[in-house]
Amino acid sequence: MKHWIRYFLLTLGALVVLAVGAFAAVIAFDSPKTPPVLAAGDSVPGMAQWNFAEIPRPSSIAARDGAPLAYRLYPARADRAVVLVHGSSGSGLEMHKLGQALQAAGATVYAISLRGHGGSGTANGDIAYKNQLDDDLADFVKATGLTDKHTHRTLIGFSSGGAFTLRTASGPNHGLFDAYLSISPYIGQDSPTNKPNAGGWASVAVPRLVALAILDSFALPWFQGLPVVHFATAAKPDKNRTPVYSYRLVTGLHLSRDWRTELARIREPTQIMIGSNDELFNADRFPPLLQSLNPRIAVTVLPGPSHLAMIATPETTAAVAAAWKALAGD
Repeated sequence: MKHWIRYFLLTLGALVVLAVGAFAAVIAFDSPKTPPVLAAGDSVPGMAQWNFAEIPRPSSIAARDGAPLAYRLYPARADRAVVLVHGSSGSGLEMHKLGQALQAAGATVYAISLRGHGGSGTANGDIAYKNQLDDDLADFVKATGLTDKHTHRTLIGFSSGGAFTLRTASGPNHGLFDAYLSISPYIGQDSPTNKPNAGGWASVAVPRLVALAILDSFALPWFQGLPVVHFATAAKPDKNRTPVYSYRLVTGLHLSRDWRTELARIREPTQIMIGSNDELFNADRFPPLLQSLNPRIAVTVLPGPSHLAMIATPETTAAVAAAWKALAGD
């Protein structure tokens, strides 16, 4: 009997060692592949014809850790403020046309670059801990004086920035803003609104992502700076582009795996807008999904626009500006 128990324990120990080794190998060696360039997520329509001389120069405030948080300011009414958040791999620069449209409608616009993007933070594509973007947003609102009770504040985000907008509206920072407008947002990998791999825009190292999520569930934030997503762009990391995201940046930017519960608890005035020809997401699935989860969240599907057209063409930016004015009570 003792011989059998010893054999069993040795076998069990060997299996545990093999499992741990395989788990560690997945974390160490699985990385996101570089997908073919997808223009639908990579190229802002009409950007080559922009007058870059009219784009505001970057400014910055210091976050609580002293790192810079960059933004571009489009001044207008002092009592109407919009914090504008870019999409995945981009920066505040890509939001220029929408910033202009909102400014023309009366909003003072702060087109921010999230930490890990556009010169914000200290590392391209990474943050220091999962909730750092939430802390940065609170720091930004305080540093720019947007805490004035006479100022109506709206957070507007596009694509992954739209996800961050919904994350904020459903999280501890929800009181920072009076209203939320989410444009073509990423909801979740298992959401019916999501096309496989976001229509080819994102290559995900799924085994590594799952392994890190398991560690995270045990409150072990190990190896979270490793890359887990590579976007379908040929751009190299620089002040305006961020082609690769770490685990903690991905999880700190989006809703959690419990996104249904998070969307259901949003109370502030919130609207989602998306173009019917979005290449990354299933536009027609947004209305029934939100109706079932939280009918307080209004959904508008604009006929015709593609994904990036939502932040770039005169028709779509005017529609977004009009939606903002309604949210602001103007």
